[in-house]
Amino acid sequence: MKRHFFKTGIILLLAILICSSCNQRPKVKEKPVINSKGQTGTVEVEVFDAVKLKDQLVEIIKTAPKPNELVDFINKGGYSYIADLTLSPENAEKYMTLAEQSLATGVYKFDLYYAKVYNRYDIVDQIFDVQQKLVTKIGLQSDIASMKKYNDRIKQNKENTDSLNIIISAVMNELSQSYLTGEHSGVYALSYVSANIEGLYILTQIASMAKDNSELLKLIGQQKERVKTNYMLLEIMAADAAVAPIFEKMKPIMDSFSITQEFSAKQLAEVAPLIEKLRTDIVK
Repeated sequence: MKRHFFKTGIILLLAILICSSCNQRPKVKEKPVINSKGQTGTVEVEVFDAVKLKDQLVEIIKTAPKPNELVDFINKGGYSYIADLTLSPENAEKYMTLAEQSLATGVYKFDLYYAKVYNRYDIVDQIFDVQQKLVTKIGLQSDIASMKKYNDRIKQNKENTDSLNIIISAVMNELSQSYLTGEHSGVYALSYVSANIEGLYILTQIASMAKDNSELLKLIGQQKERVKTNYMLLEIMAADAAVAPIFEKMKPIMDSFSITQEFSAKQLAEVAPLIEKLRTDIVK
């Protein structure tokens, strides 16, 4: 009898250990591979699980710098609005995958605020329409409801700058809350990352063109936390094959901002092309 209980105990212990090991293991899938001899086989690769990591993603975004802070500085600094630096609304139709649409949503979100702050409501109107189409394709129900709620009011107040300013601010506040309360944490995290990358791209491009960019260099040097946040989010999501290349291109940008000394014109000349390349890959 004692021997029977002992065997039973061993079996139960092994079962617990096996289950515990399974729970700790990353979610995987089989990926076909071909070796140097042309033989076909499979390997297990990790799969990004946004639902499982939702709390982690949300917590990072909740305390992170907001993309619109960059626009406010550019505007207050007296720098001109440059429409050519923003993403054309015509590009929206070519984004087919969930990752592409999520990234494009973030870029357009930044461009929407950029145009709004400079009272370019002709461009705001175009981007708003594009955003509605993208969030519908992605299936972001809370965003769809917010945008529909304000759509008619925007159309009716096209000639009233003050009213448009209030309306657009309201809808953007609601969209920002989606980052923290939405069901699709992976989508929102990618959108947040791309909005920041768009902001850094526009900021570094303006700094590269400005005759006196001393104030802009100071601002860029203050973006270490923003860059670090984007790096952390991408690192968490890098198991997704669509995110991995973006994460790899973020690494040298992160390195450029890791230097403790004051941000210099030389650093700008080095990092601006890296940010431009990353932004180009996101919106291509």
